[in-house]
Amino acid sequence: MPKDYAAKMRIGKRIMYSLIDASGSILGGALVMLCCYWFFHFESWHERFIAIGLSVLVVYIIGKILPERPNQ
Repeated sequence: MPKDYAAKMRIGKRIMYSLIDASGSILGGALVMLCCYWFFHFESWHERFIAIGLSVLVVYIIGKILPERPNQ
């Protein structure tokens, strides 16, 4: 057996991490769209900053919960 064989991840884990990466990208794109919506939806700057700040905070917390992709 080659040396690298034992160090590589199984196909299931690779697929799972690929799906997590894709969901992170989709979440980031949704955040941009949501921030644009909040910017034009509210009339005062305070409302805009509160809504955009809370949206960014929620996405940041979700990003911290998701596991990081291993190097292999």
